Amino acid sequence: MRGFTRRAYTLIELLIVIAILGLSSALLIPRLVDAETFSVQAAVRSMIADVTFAQTDALAMQRIRRLQFLRDANGRLHGYAILAPSDQSTYDAGFDPATAEYLDHESMTGTQGRFIVDFDLDARFEGVEIESVNFGGRDWVAFDSLGGPVGISGQPLAGGGEVRMRGLNGAYLIRLSGFTGKITVEPIDD
Repeated sequence: MRGFTRRAYTLIELLIVIAILGLSSALLIPRLVDAETFSVQAAVRSMIADVTFAQTDALAMQRIRRLQFLRDANGRLHGYAILAPSDQSTYDAGFDPATAEYLDHESMTGTQGRFIVDFDLDARFEGVEIESVNFGGRDWVAFDSLGGPVGISGQPLAGGGEVRMRGLNGAYLIRLSGFTGKITVEPIDD
């Protein structure tokens, strides 16, 4: 058996492999465990960005933009849309999803270019729900030509409003200040 040589791993090679596997698991496991936390944080960041977009679009276009929260047949909140009413005097009319004038935006996919964010249809927000919305007793807020929040009949939204969002591992309160439209976010435990 001269041509046969036995090859085995040395202790050093085994220790290096074990160390690499241990380091990999130490980096990967916390990311997997907090995936639900990341989805609710992504939903909150997306909503803040879209509220800010509605404000700046109202200012840039000198037109009222309305952020309308969407409800299913049972009244459950499942997303939101940005509306761009052509008749600015009727921006505060009742919401009908079939006849609403949605803001068109090329980045929106799956909605024929309409600015609609539906948490039920977007895999990024799986497990995230909008618990409640309150803008002076309404489920919408509009922004005037200066980007300030307004309620019905063009009156400033003095009391502001809030949105509560929850995921499996966290909940957040998004507040919109009256008059200024400043947005703040805070984690909530309830």
